[in-house]
Amino acid sequence: MYQYYIDGVLLPVAPSAMDTNINNNNTTIKLLNGEEINIIKKVGLSDVSFTALLPNKEYPFTIYEGGSFQNAKYYLDLFERLKKSQKPFLFLVIRTDESGNVVYRGGDDEDKEPYYTLEEYTIKENAEEYGTDCGVELSLKQYRSYATATGSIQIDQNSQTATLTQKRDSTSKQTAKSYTVQKGDTLWNICKKELGDGAKYQEIAQKNGITTPNNIQVGQVIQLE
Repeated sequence: MYQYYIDGVLLPVAPSAMDTNINNNNTTIKLLNGEEINIIKKVGLSDVSFTALLPNKEYPFTIYEGGSFQNAKYYLDLFERLKKSQKPFLFLVIRTDESGNVVYRGGDDEDKEPYYTLEEYTIKENAEEYGTDCGVELSLKQYRSYATATGSIQIDQNSQTATLTQKRDSTSKQTAKSYTVQKGDTLWNICKKELGDGAKYQEIAQKNGITTPNNIQVGQVIQLE
């Protein structure tokens, strides 16, 4: 079973397929003698694309966080907000086995840069294919934090020397703390373990739109900060 989380929100129907394009920045140069050489550079940013079904009514195969039905507009509003925010967000793909144990969690490895930006999305409304529901094609691009260097020059008139002081400013990488629900977890235990206070479970439930705190699902991503 697969679960797709975009900015902490579970898609009601897991896409049947996802394409990931691993880009590179290598450059091929032709020498004067006609030979070609390949200049190997660091790996480029990855592109992810998939099509998601957004139901306008409940089906037996749909899954909603907290068990509360949300129509297609709820998710379309989310995509529009992410598109306009100009900020990266956490994108997770989680796979669980028949017992509910997490066997794959893609996108949260620090080395793989789990944050993405929403490059574009296309709303697909086709009565023959989707009925009263709608589909949406999403294109995401991997986000990688970076830093810029600024400097100031101070001139000493007496010694006729100049001193350059440099400062490096990093882009603000997302620091929101999240937790993926494991088998046997309760919201109280999660708050106790991660925040040091189980009594915060009601606050965290409200933050995540969980109407029934004792009804959380394996693989669900809980935003803690």
